[in-house]
This record gives sequence, structure tokens and C-alpha cells, in this order.
Amino acid sequence: MKIASRRLRGLLAAVIAVAAVALPVMTSQTASAATELTFWSWRPEDKAFYEAQANIFKEQTGISIKFTPYVATEYNALLATALTAGSGPDVMQIRAYGGMSALSDAGNFLPLTSKDVPALKNMAPGTLQGTMGYVKKQVFGLPYATSVLGVMYNPDLLKKAGVKTLPATWSTFLSALKQIKAAGILPLGNGTGYAPGLEQLWGAVGPNFYGGTPFFNDVVAGKRTFTDKNFVASLQAVKDLMAYMPDGASALDYNTARGLFANEKAAFYIGGNYEISYFRSLNPSLNVAWMPAPAAATGSKRYVTNWTDGGFAINAKTTKKAEALKFLNFLASKDFSQAAADELGWISTAKYIKATDPAVISMIRAIPSQGTPFLTLVGFRYGTPTSSATMQPGFQKVASGALTPEGLAQDIQAAVASWYAPLKGKS
Repeated sequence: MKIASRRLRGLLAAVIAVAAVALPVMTSQTASAATELTFWSWRPEDKAFYEAQANIFKEQTGISIKFTPYVATEYNALLATALTAGSGPDVMQIRAYGGMSALSDAGNFLPLTSKDVPALKNMAPGTLQGTMGYVKKQVFGLPYATSVLGVMYNPDLLKKAGVKTLPATWSTFLSALKQIKAAGILPLGNGTGYAPGLEQLWGAVGPNFYGGTPFFNDVVAGKRTFTDKNFVASLQAVKDLMAYMPDGASALDYNTARGLFANEKAAFYIGGNYEISYFRSLNPSLNVAWMPAPAAATGSKRYVTNWTDGGFAINAKTTKKAEALKFLNFLASKDFSQAAADELGWISTAKYIKATDPAVISMIRAIPSQGTPFLTLVGFRYGTPTSSATMQPGFQKVASGALTPEGLAQDIQAAVASWYAPLKGKS
């Protein structure tokens, strides 16, 4: 009996010892499973994609992601207010270049190195510039994609309208729009109700008039100004297109405009590769093709505007830094990046990710020989008022007849010259 009693006591001691070791492990697993990161974006149309990816991440790590998208035009203000108040999400999508540099320079985002996110070491300096501060030359975000602007078209509608050859010059493009309109088909899906869309439209066609990268370099250096006749011509080109927009273009919101092209009502839509996933979400069988914007004249170069679209950043005040870094590395992974390329039409910053959409493949092939920076976005969003904040409502005034392209050019020059030293005192 004494032997049995000693054995029983020994067995109980062993059980207690094992429990003492096992209990912290169980507690750690429970805590990890209960961890939730908040994640903000300006892309409500990508909600299903991000939530599906969040589920994959949770299966791999036990960390939950609460994804909250906001209206694109309200996002910057909402994020700035939250971060300035000392709150905000753990992880967030951030605009590129000057779109978020004031917040990064103010210390709101966690500086990142290739030790934190190994994918950064394989990115070109020009790509990393998109998520660097203006004053603090550190990387504050993971650049996730390159965006490309140009002209998307529906080959079936062009054929129906009798347009047999793709227009390569501005005059032939306007002629094709006129022919399409005469055939009873809407030539251009873009409207003027969504101001940022007008800047993107200009970003696609404008470089062919002002001269692309050489002009970009000259105006950044202060050698030329926004009142240059070629820049004015780029603004006039946007005005030329307004005659081929839908009736009631001034009341057309972003999604309604895109829906006209997606639902095969409009022959052309001028915008970026990021539109394609939205088009296909409305009409999976849509026949969409892409071309660079037409040249200003025969023999002139056709430029293709491209830039670092944005980044994923971590709140400097997050209490979940380790988990946030784990999520950022998931967003940098091959599996996530390939899924984004396949489902959202992203042009990945990672060279080993392959595009699958024919229109996106055409865009990628055009970049090496025709690529040029998005002038107003890359160069002049760092001070107040930005070139974009002046241009976007300015185009709406041009559409209503309240402002001329020449007047808009003067307004942009005055706005940028008020804070950008190389242009100060110049008109």
C-alpha cells in the first residue's frame, strides 16, 4: 500500500509538473489567436479580395485582420485625423510621394528596413522613393504596385462603329471619337463629376503634349514653368475630350463612369490598370484592350505615365509591432502578390510576379521604352496647395466654361510657386 501510495503521489506530481509546463504554452496560443490587427484602405471595391487574403493569413498565423475601406476622396483626411489624435489603424494603405509624406515626416509611420521586410532590398530606388518621406529620407511603407495610365478600349464596339484602325495621333483619335458618336455609341466613358479622375485622364494624355520626361525634369529644376505653351496644350487636350463624354458628365460619379465602359456602353475609357478589376467585377466577359494615349502629332513620341501606386505602412504607435510586421511580410509574399496581380490587375513591384491580363501585359511592355513619371503626383504634391488640389477642381471649372486652359495653367503655376523654391517668382 505504501508503495502504491508513493507511486500515486509521484504520478500526481508528474501530472502537475507537465501541466505547469503546458499551461503557459496554451495561454500563449490563446493570446495569439485572439490578436487582431486593424487595416485601413481607400479601396472599397477590393474588400472581398482583402478579406479572403486576411482569412489565409489567419489560418497561417492565428492573427485576425479587421479590414476597413473608406471612400477614396475622404481617406487622407480620415487617416490624418486618426493618426494625429494618436490612434488610427495598426496597418494601413498609404498614398505615394506627397500624398502621405507630411504624415511620415511627422513620425506617424514606422520606418522600415530590409531587415524588417526583406522584400525591400530587391526594389529599385525609384520604386522606394514612392514611400519615402519628403524631409526624412527613410522608407515608411512597402511599395506594392506600379500604376500605368493609358487608353482602354472595347474592340467589339470599335468594330461596330466602323473604326478599322486604332488611332495613333490626336487628330485621328478625335476623328474616331466623332465616328463612334455618329454611330450612336458613347465614345468616352469618363465624366467630369469625379475630379481626381480628370487629373488621371490628363496624366494619360498630357505627356504627349508637354513632352514627357524632359519637361518633368525641366519643371522640377525650375527651368520651365506650368505656363509653358506645351503644358497649356496638355490641358487643352482634356478640354477637347469633354465633347465626347456622356450627357450629364458633370454629375457622373467615378463608379457610374467606369460602369459605362464595363457594361459595354462606351467604346473608350481613359484611366489606369487598377480600373480593370472593377470592370471585370461588373462584367467578367468584357473584351478590354489597352493602348498608349495618341501622340500629339505624327512622328511625336507616345508616353506612358507610370508611378509607384502606394504602400502598406505600420502605425508608429501600434502596440502590436511584431504582428504588424508579420502581416506586412505576408503582403510582400509571392502568394499574395500573385493573387493581387491575378485578381486586381496589379503590376507588382516584384519582378517574379507575372501579369495574366492581356491589357495589363501590354502596359508592362510599354514602360521600358515609353514610361514617364506622373508629373503632378510624383513631383508636386509635397507642399500646400498641391498641383493636384488646384488642377482637379480647375478642370471642372474648364468643363463648365468658368476657366480656360490658360487660366488653369496660371493657377497651377501660382499654387506650386508659393511653396516650391525653384519656381518661386516665376510665372
